Amino acid sequence: MRTNVSLHRRIAAAAAVVCAAAMMLTGCASGGNGAKGAGTSTSSDGGTTQTFTPASGSSGDIRIASGSENKEVAAAIQQAADASGVTVTMDYMGSLDIMNALESGAAEYDAVWPASSMWISMGDVKHLVKDAQSTSTTPVVFGIAKSKAVQLGWADPSGKTKPVSTADVLAKVQSGDLKFSMTSATQSNSGASAYLAFMTALRGGDGPLAESDLADGTLTASVAQLLKGVDRSSGSSDWLKDMVVKNPDRFDSMVNYESLVIQADKTLVKNGHDPLVAIYPSDGIAVSDSPLGYVDRGQASGKRKAYDAFAKALHSKASKIEFERAGRRTGLGGALTYASDSKVKQAFRAEWGIDTAPSTLKTIPMPAAKTITKALDVYQTELRKPSWTVWVVDYSGSMDGDGKKGVVKGLNAALDPAEAAKTRIQPGSHDVNILIPFESLPHDPIRADGQNTGDLLHTADATDASGGTDIYAGLESAYKQLPGADRKGDYTVAIVLMTDGRSQVDNRDGALAQYKDQGLDVPIFPIMFGDADSSQLDPIAKMSNAKVFDGRTGDLATVFRTVKGFN
Repeated sequence: MRTNVSLHRRIAAAAAVVCAAAMMLTGCASGGNGAKGAGTSTSSDGGTTQTFTPASGSSGDIRIASGSENKEVAAAIQQAADASGVTVTMDYMGSLDIMNALESGAAEYDAVWPASSMWISMGDVKHLVKDAQSTSTTPVVFGIAKSKAVQLGWADPSGKTKPVSTADVLAKVQSGDLKFSMTSATQSNSGASAYLAFMTALRGGDGPLAESDLADGTLTASVAQLLKGVDRSSGSSDWLKDMVVKNPDRFDSMVNYESLVIQADKTLVKNGHDPLVAIYPSDGIAVSDSPLGYVDRGQASGKRKAYDAFAKALHSKASKIEFERAGRRTGLGGALTYASDSKVKQAFRAEWGIDTAPSTLKTIPMPAAKTITKALDVYQTELRKPSWTVWVVDYSGSMDGDGKKGVVKGLNAALDPAEAAKTRIQPGSHDVNILIPFESLPHDPIRADGQNTGDLLHTADATDASGGTDIYAGLESAYKQLPGADRKGDYTVAIVLMTDGRSQVDNRDGALAQYKDQGLDVPIFPIMFGDADSSQLDPIAKMSNAKVFDGRTGDLATVFRTVKGFN
């Protein structure tokens, strides 16, 4: 059991592969808050696991399944580890992965720390979680470049904003004036929370969403129209923030946590770019309550003692100040507890549209777990913007045997409707998936519309693995399969490139130049396994504002699921 869960943890958390960069921004790589005598934090598994060691020696240890956004509060975690004398190992992962870990018994975890309580309520079917308590809060907001917010009429040059309703956002999307980036509602808490808030606000009235609301054609049509504004999807809130920071001229609007808007602004301003202005929907907003809870699976009493010591320290003044300096709120109702602290003031800045009045947060009531589950299914199959994905898959000779079996299993996990539904990545009725097997030359493309993926998957299984490897010829073939300019805006478009080897390079310069010359602006997500050469794949991802996924350590089906969270 430990091997499977560990493998799942490493691969499913691959959406946080940019952790190293995030750590440099927040100081967690250097170990805690930098205070004299502080302990240290170390990272492994590509940054998806981080251990905080107390300064004065350890009296116990715990392992926590944590949302990836908690990398941003490393200083608070280190402070609590030092104060409690407890060594804390954080396994950073997506919200769905935390929910799945709970459903399967959370075999190697002593605590869970998701972004929202709803993932505990949905996943804790065995009633393992005890004494869950919010550590901090942060609302899910629109972060819009100040110049863009002024252009929309939602802010003035000082950063002061006017009330903006969800209906106002919908109107700007429908007029073509607003596009935004957002995480997948079925893979990330920020996306799920925003989606539920959109639907609740557009429905109007009081009370949480009910299953009957999901059958309201007028309401669902409005939500689908709003989601047409999504121009890039992501499986990770942290990666989404980093994408905007790295490419502010391309991405000027995102839906994300207020705390990550603050983190983005610190870097944007430092780099001389326009900051994002926080826009708080006036008719309904979701708030992440970041609960930490003990997982009682019959551990020795020392684990509970260590957990209690760490949890108590995490709620101390010293740790709460660090939360607020990172852009989280710790007061009742979303208030700031330490608003007078100079570093807290530097985070919650009015010129960034940050409004610290609790009255700004018109929080939606959360639906029942059953309704959330149904709402996420409706999102995935009916309401989200359709995806257009070109799968460029290596069938060279080295793929014969286990390599090909892994790819076929991964494609089935992502594209077979029944299999994909298990992790809520099933194809929607308007999705387009195109398979291009390649070796020294690309094969003819196989297209699947909607959920009719049987022929595509049969071809993936029936194609022999032989020949050399030319990823660049495969990419040139993929470019020809992208939607035309008149239809591109109707889809979230991506190319997924999978290879286990080192490519011939005769076509490299031509393939990369063609991408730029045609102004494709489509993310290319390489999946690396076997002997794949990262020096060949990294430039492709960088050129296309994407990322490389490392599938060399295990189950490709899990990697494929993670990739689909970005499309």
